[in-house]
Amino acid sequence: MNANSETKRVSIIVPFLNEQENLPLLYERCTQVFAALEEEPEFVFIDDGSTDGSLPWVLATAAKDPAVKYIQLSRNFGHQRAITAGMNRCTGDAAVIIDADLQDPPEVIADMIVKWKAGYEVVHAVRSERKGESGLKKLLAHVFYRLMSQITEIEMTVDAGDFRLLGRKALDALNSMPEQHRYMRGLASWIGFSQTTVEYVRDARHAGVTKYPLVKSIALALNAITSFSGTPLRFIFYLGTLLCTLSISIGIYLFIMWNFIQAGPPPHEGTTYLTLAIFFVSGLQMLCMGILGQYIRRVFDEIKDRPLYLIKQTNLRST
Repeated sequence: MNANSETKRVSIIVPFLNEQENLPLLYERCTQVFAALEEEPEFVFIDDGSTDGSLPWVLATAAKDPAVKYIQLSRNFGHQRAITAGMNRCTGDAAVIIDADLQDPPEVIADMIVKWKAGYEVVHAVRSERKGESGLKKLLAHVFYRLMSQITEIEMTVDAGDFRLLGRKALDALNSMPEQHRYMRGLASWIGFSQTTVEYVRDARHAGVTKYPLVKSIALALNAITSFSGTPLRFIFYLGTLLCTLSISIGIYLFIMWNFIQAGPPPHEGTTYLTLAIFFVSGLQMLCMGILGQYIRRVFDEIKDRPLYLIKQTNLRST
């Protein structure tokens, strides 16, 4: 490594959960990338409750390489909070967030650093192709990113995951935001600053099983929508207005039909319509209450003001 005091440091933030087969290769490939760069790396591995040999490998590697730092959380707090722990403790002039599964090629980091040195504070890695994923997941991801870009109050980067570079100003801005329900992709767009993208082909997982199956991906999508969009609440207002208007219109229509055009309503027809209307309105009320509940839950979690994560052990100083 270059001992020059002017050498910039780039922190590589790696949250992991049972990735013992992938971590050594990720470390090796990242090391090869930085061997050709002027910047020096700081590896920040965040253990989010692993039960395999992942943490022992990190501890052994940290004992041999002073550039390797680690954070062991007290339990599994989730991917987004593990990323937050790494951002809070890293010391680099910039940081790159990358998953341990090697779906995001470490070689793209060099392209990100070029953009950062050109003056950009946030560099999103945009997936031009997604290998190793089911057609359904690709379709849902395609629809979700484009839906988010339409319904949010900020400009979201389409097809960008958590793989990105953040300059120190962007890191400090994100670290000042302690909200409980974290969607880092949205927060990185929300902070502003100068932002750009690099494209890459996302590989299939190298080894192990995905930590984001379809159910968790949908949960993350719902969290993103309720965190960055008031559209669901506006949907309730518009839907309620529409139903009230339809109800009044139908009532006026039936009053005119039964009193001025024909002699009273047909026998038993009103009971059928009434039953269907009750079922429809009851289901609609439950849907609306569910949407409101998601927002109320977020308010409740913010009021509790619990820490985002707890650290069991680390070799990084608190910043």
